[in-house]
Amino acid sequence: MINLRVLATGSSGNCYLLDNGKETLILDCGIPIKDIKKGLNWDISRIVGVCVTHSHLDHSKSVKDFEDMGISVFKPYDETKACPLKIRYGNFEIQAFKLPHNGTPNYGYYIKADGQKILYLTDFEYCQFNFKALEVNHILVECNYQQELVSRDLPNFDHKVRGHCSLDTCKNFIAANKTNALRTVILCHMGAETAIAEECVAEVNKVAGNANVSVAKAGKSWELSLYPF
Repeated sequence: MINLRVLATGSSGNCYLLDNGKETLILDCGIPIKDIKKGLNWDISRIVGVCVTHSHLDHSKSVKDFEDMGISVFKPYDETKACPLKIRYGNFEIQAFKLPHNGTPNYGYYIKADGQKILYLTDFEYCQFNFKALEVNHILVECNYQQELVSRDLPNFDHKVRGHCSLDTCKNFIAANKTNALRTVILCHMGAETAIAEECVAEVNKVAGNANVSVAKAGKSWELSLYPF
């Protein structure tokens, strides 16, 4: 069984922990390193690696801190260096795939560990890949805004719609990749004023089959399992 825990989610910072009982894989590190250490009960010995989606600080703030500690950081978005799209951290097998993000290099992750298959996608306009044949078990996916709640007068309107995932796009992605193996859908990086959590969950439930749909919040955790109950 794998535990997924949220340390932070949203525009102020994003950081998620995947823990198989012996090892911890960090997904994004967009909060101060002291807050990540606190979330790990000050024990960094279990960290096998850090996967970062893109360079924006709400996802990459603590990259240098981890590198200074000698902890490997997987950052395929750094196009100044040759980087493979596959890597293994402990028992976690990781495949990166590129996602459109308003011109900024951005990557999603397909992760296999302990017989489970997990997708993590955030800050993307759409996903050009289909994972249905892989029979994914758990999806951590951005649901940043509902179209009707976004004003065209927003100063960052273009980035909002081209650099983040709408509820409609999220629903379409879930519907396109859902199989009987899907157990968990967690909606993350919700806009504080552009997404109503209850409405988003209700809408995603319409396409998620028997999967459990919930919303990422700081401090919340899930025991990810292959079993429906």
